[in-house]
Amino acid sequence: MTKMKYDVEKVNENESFKPTPLLCSARLALALVGFFMFFHLYAQRIGMSVAIVCMVNHTAVLEMGGSDHNMFFGNTTSVVAPQCTRETSSENSTSQLKDGPFAWEKDIQGHILGAFFYGYLVSQVPGGLLAERFGGKWVLVGSLGLSTLATVLTPVAARASYILLIFLRVLCGIGSGALYPAMHAMLGQWAPPMERSKLCGITYAGSMMGNVIALPVSGILCQYGFDDGWPSVFYVFGITTTVCIIVWIFMTSNTPATHPRISKSERDYIIQSLRAEGTTDVKTNLCQMPWSKFMTSGPVWALIVANFCTDWGLYTYLTNIPTFYREVLNFDIQANGVYSALPFLGLWAIMNISPAIADKLRSSGTMSTIHVRKLFNTIGLIGPAIFLIGLSFIDCTQTVLAVVILILAVTVSGFVFSGYFVNHMDIAPRYAGTLMGIANGLSASAGFIAPYVASVVTRPQTRESWQIVFFIAAAVYTFGAIMYCVLASGEIQPWAKDLNAAEFEMKTSNSNIYRPKNGNIVLEPMLCEQEQDSDPKSKGAADPMLNGSHRQESKEIV
Repeated sequence: MTKMKYDVEKVNENESFKPTPLLCSARLALALVGFFMFFHLYAQRIGMSVAIVCMVNHTAVLEMGGSDHNMFFGNTTSVVAPQCTRETSSENSTSQLKDGPFAWEKDIQGHILGAFFYGYLVSQVPGGLLAERFGGKWVLVGSLGLSTLATVLTPVAARASYILLIFLRVLCGIGSGALYPAMHAMLGQWAPPMERSKLCGITYAGSMMGNVIALPVSGILCQYGFDDGWPSVFYVFGITTTVCIIVWIFMTSNTPATHPRISKSERDYIIQSLRAEGTTDVKTNLCQMPWSKFMTSGPVWALIVANFCTDWGLYTYLTNIPTFYREVLNFDIQANGVYSALPFLGLWAIMNISPAIADKLRSSGTMSTIHVRKLFNTIGLIGPAIFLIGLSFIDCTQTVLAVVILILAVTVSGFVFSGYFVNHMDIAPRYAGTLMGIANGLSASAGFIAPYVASVVTRPQTRESWQIVFFIAAAVYTFGAIMYCVLASGEIQPWAKDLNAAEFEMKTSNSNIYRPKNGNIVLEPMLCEQEQDSDPKSKGAADPMLNGSHRQESKEIV
């Protein structure tokens, strides 16, 4: 076990410790490189969804006894109003699809697409635990590296056996599942309390931009790329991801204290602002994790419930809406890549705008942390619920309005990224990765449950049956908003405070501690027992601050 010595400067009690600018800072560089890491994470993830259309021999599948079109749009023998009926045929629906080399029936295609989530579920908590113990930098390198390796080998595996392809997709999911918890653990050591929303928003917005860019690019590569088109999707994203990982290795560090190029003022600002709320860069002991505290903590359950309800709604939108458009509105939204990308573009925009507003409200003292989290989380859950209900009453004569409502619903849901999504670092910075793994892992089950519920309810394929699906999703959204408002907290929990931080505060109680006030970290003087000593000499010896001198104290961090 290595030990690191960090010098804590004590300054005059009349001075204030001001935050260093975010622009051109090491923490902003971390967020920007993290943006591209998550960009490539989702580019790899969505690349298969697009490429599989070019990989399948649709003519052969049709001759084998059924339309594989159901894989993407559900059963197309829809019950629609007479005025919505358009002339369609199986021949027309597949004539524009380039036949690929693989005659995979729709159940095989389903296993290939679903295999990602099998791995994604199992790596969430381990990813957070490893990042908290050994640092998030190398966990991110290893996890995205594993996903990239599986992506690059995909064409070889597909040509060998679809079973081998499924195995690689599971590996891709395992690598991808560790990224969010690992990044959360890392931001817990890098993001000052008053900048958490902003830095998280910048970083995780890369995932939405990955969807925006990867959808059309994958389609172009699929049609015009090298090596028969579809393999180029995996090779191109594999190469660009490798470059991104190399940049990440040279640009980032596990903590500010170990970063080779960070300025002293920025390092001090980050570390001392985190210590003010009871957090240090002490490594987590995996054998002493407070699991019972996690499971009995109301704020933790607020995160789990809000995460699950958010994912339920998003999966309802992104998985079932194309089927709703085809069955009820007779409008194929996926036929136009721009329409497919617009909801993600709106979500990306709000993920960058709302964190700036949230942090401004907190740093200015206008609203407390918990009130900001609850406000933004409520907007991000109740807003989409309202739009879902509205969408359920739209018929086939209002397709433009339907697309607009879908874009607004997905866009407004981005407010949760300044709500529950960053709240892990508010209540337990040192366990942020583990808590993200628990909440995100349990919530990933919504990816299976929500589509299944929709498939059962919408068997009649009528607008009325789809209204039930949307009302269920709206109810889930509302339940999540209410439970979060009741259970959530904006304060660090007692079981999440570092003993080292508490010891640090006790040792420096004779001079000052750091508290956030209007965006600044202010040194507030506190009296200690030694100052009550009747001997003036002992007072001066006990606290050099009394005679105006400065000193440095070394603090051992294990």
